[in-house]
Amino acid sequence: MKEQIKNYLIENKNISLAKVSKDLGISFMEVLRQSPDEYSKSYPVEKIDELFEKLNSWEQVLMLVVTESFVLEIKDKFPKGKYGHGYLNFGDKESSIGGHLSVGNIKDIFIVNDIMFGRKSCSIKFFDTNEKEIFAVYVPRDEKGQLIEKYLNEFNSL
Repeated sequence: MKEQIKNYLIENKNISLAKVSKDLGISFMEVLRQSPDEYSKSYPVEKIDELFEKLNSWEQVLMLVVTESFVLEIKDKFPKGKYGHGYLNFGDKESSIGGHLSVGNIKDIFIVNDIMFGRKSCSIKFFDTNEKEIFAVYVPRDEKGQLIEKYLNEFNSL
C-alpha cells in the first residue's frame, strides 16, 4: 500500500490526502500511516506535553475541530493547560481557546503536509482510539494567505 500511495501522490501533485483516501478506497488514517514522510509522519504521543509547549510558544495557531456537520475554526494563541480530574484543562488568560482534553484517549498524532483548496497546508492532527480526528492545529497564514514562515520553520522541525 505504501508504494501505491507514493506513486499516486507522484502522479497527482496537487491532490489532498483526503482525496487520496477517497480515490484509493482506504481510510484517511491509513493514508497518513502509509504516506511518505514528506506528506505525513507520526509524532510520539508520549511527547504530547512537549508538543503543546512548542505550540504555546507560537503567537497564533489555527485550530480546527471537525465533525460531519461543522468545521469550527479558532485563530488564537495555543493555550497552556493543567492536568486535573483526568483531563488536560485548557484555561489560559492569553488565549480564547479553552476546554478539557482527555489526553489518554489520544492514540495517534500526525505531522501533515497537505494540499487544501489548492494551497499548501501544514497541520498537526490528533486522533482518538477510534481513529476519529479530535482536532487539528494548523500553521497560521498572513494577511496575503501565505503560511507564516516563522511557524512553518518550527512546524518543519517537529
